[in-house]
Amino acid sequence: MADSVTHRIFITGTDTAVGKTLVTAALAWSLKQQGLDVGVMKPVETGAKKGHPSDATRLQQAAQVSDSLDLIRPYAFRLPVAPLDAARPERRSIQIAKIMKAYRALQAQHDLLLVEGAGGVHVPITLSMDVLDLIEKLKTPVLVVGRAGLGGVNHAMLTLKALRARKIPILALVLNRTVPAKTSVARRQERSTVELLRDSSGVPVIGPLPYLTGADTGFERTLSKMAVNGEIKKLTKLVLASVRGSR
Repeated sequence: MADSVTHRIFITGTDTAVGKTLVTAALAWSLKQQGLDVGVMKPVETGAKKGHPSDATRLQQAAQVSDSLDLIRPYAFRLPVAPLDAARPERRSIQIAKIMKAYRALQAQHDLLLVEGAGGVHVPITLSMDVLDLIEKLKTPVLVVGRAGLGGVNHAMLTLKALRARKIPILALVLNRTVPAKTSVARRQERSTVELLRDSSGVPVIGPLPYLTGADTGFERTLSKMAVNGEIKKLTKLVLASVRGSR
């Protein structure tokens, strides 16, 4: 496999709970259907509880990989807060060298590695490093997942600005419906967000993706619906073109 930045992609969010895991899983599943050997990684997961489905296991299932969970997810913490703070009650510290070792091992085993971050780009991982610093160290282009509704413009533009300041390539902005647009005002707000970002973001805008219920209790069913969505198919084509264009 050629050592090119287009063979690994980091998926970050404009905020927490914007649908990063579902988008990453749907993209992994869709790319797999196109014959690509896709690996997945979640360097740090917080809010991980024993006996409950985790983001990392969902990614593992979506990509249909046999890589060990410890490799896919080097760090898991119970407390659902930023990684730096989640590690403290367990008297542990996050070592970037451990993340890099797992990252390189997974990258060597797959045609494309999808890496899902924690929260947004300025979420602290250690006292001296946040998610943005990790992205820069991994040398990956980025997919940004944001909200399609009210507030989505500001959050997306701030995230894009932070990435551009580090000269990090941005493949696309994926807008997700995190809540249903039930009223005419909510639908107008959604259209406004999508249109403004298409006009002003300077990157391809995918979406809005459909609002799907039951992701927590029926992830596989939700994933199967999302993976065949027309906007996810557009995203798949964009990623495939990026990967194949580098060969």
